Amino acid sequence: MDIKQLIENENYIVICDTNVYLNIYRYSPEFSEFAIQCMQTVKSSIILPSTIRLEYLKHYRSEFGSMKKKVKKAGAETKKQIESSREKVIKTCDTLNALQYPDILDLRDSLENKFSELDTLLNDFFQDRNVLELISGSWGDTDLVFELVEQITTAKQIMLPVTQEDIYRICEEGEKRYKAQPPIPPGFMDEKRKDGVRKYSDLILWKEIIRYAKDNQKNVILVTNDVKPDWWPSINNERQFHPELIKEFEKDTSQKIIAYCSSDFFIELSKSYDIQKTDSIEIALRITDNDYFSRVNEQVFDRVYNILSLSGEEYIETFSAHVGSEGIDELEITEYEFLLAEQVDRDENNITYVFEYNVTAEATSFEYWGRDDDSKEIILSPGASHQFKGNIKVEVVREADLFLDFESDNGFETAEILEGNLVETDYQPYFEEDEPLDGAYTSCPDCGCQINLENDGGNGFCSMCAHEH
Repeated sequence: MDIKQLIENENYIVICDTNVYLNIYRYSPEFSEFAIQCMQTVKSSIILPSTIRLEYLKHYRSEFGSMKKKVKKAGAETKKQIESSREKVIKTCDTLNALQYPDILDLRDSLENKFSELDTLLNDFFQDRNVLELISGSWGDTDLVFELVEQITTAKQIMLPVTQEDIYRICEEGEKRYKAQPPIPPGFMDEKRKDGVRKYSDLILWKEIIRYAKDNQKNVILVTNDVKPDWWPSINNERQFHPELIKEFEKDTSQKIIAYCSSDFFIELSKSYDIQKTDSIEIALRITDNDYFSRVNEQVFDRVYNILSLSGEEYIETFSAHVGSEGIDELEITEYEFLLAEQVDRDENNITYVFEYNVTAEATSFEYWGRDDDSKEIILSPGASHQFKGNIKVEVVREADLFLDFESDNGFETAEILEGNLVETDYQPYFEEDEPLDGAYTSCPDCGCQINLENDGGNGFCSMCAHEH
């Protein structure tokens, strides 16, 4: 869609969410300058909601301060990578030396010297350059994002303030919208994360946009990096601007609305207005969440593997399963498949994703049969075997440090299971395979066979399994 055509000939204005302005501080210096150039190109068509201006003014100073910290962190991270590589290479040399490869110690010393040179090169680079020099580039002493916002404000391209009466009315409406089934967008994803008026901030912005478009008879290009499902649900595995929002906007304003995330918006602007992009910017624009998902999905599952294995019945649909009275000690994950992932939130310096996997697991459960009259030891039934299949969702939190977001970035801070629904697909009760064993007083937790004095291997295991413990 040609944005230049929409703006110049089809009566469209541009409205950017707060995160679009603030994220410019979080990009690399080169990309920030490209983003500013894109925004300046359509400056005369940008309309600033009063709520967005207030939120921007509240946060812009801290974001600029964060840029300085990120440059310092970039140096520390680079040094960390050099040290990590040094350890791996030297360890390999030590292994070769232990195998008596000739001249390895000389090679080891030479490599040590090269890594020391890298350390010196890095230290000299950052010592010779002021942090502000690194982050400012052509900005000089001017905060170009703040300057852009002030230019828009001075040109009176700003919406009327939302009154307290408006806020009270919107909050009342929001309470009803969020409780509806299904809940009505936007903002219902904030209901449990925020309190007071803050939980309705997305809805207040939405109503402000609708009022302006209706009163001024303008079509809207909305740019936002808020990709939670209450703005951008996944439809047929593709993220789309919420159909209910489009329907409501057209109904209430008789106008049209289209939406972009900022990276797509900058791509379209660069095409429409022939804004030049360097190779590094081209790479940055092509880096998508999907690239990240493909790189880290196995690491994410590895992070939650043990938790899932030891979760017992927490993620099993027990209503239809035949789990014994003693429950399940451990799930054996036999297969898993990464299905999809999506970004659900971006809060200051963190991005939150939800990864979904299809999982197949096997387990053994036991029935309580009482206690031995003499020893008082618990007697369990032989093990019944189960197979479970279903999906689990994992919440992944990643640091949103776009200054360091390379194509090779495989990091994330946390990975926690959000929910799971594993349904029993196969069940083999013990009595189909096991005949009662004379004198049995328990069963083996590994293989499920009954144990009596003749096959007792000790420590609660049968003679076939005891050697494994």
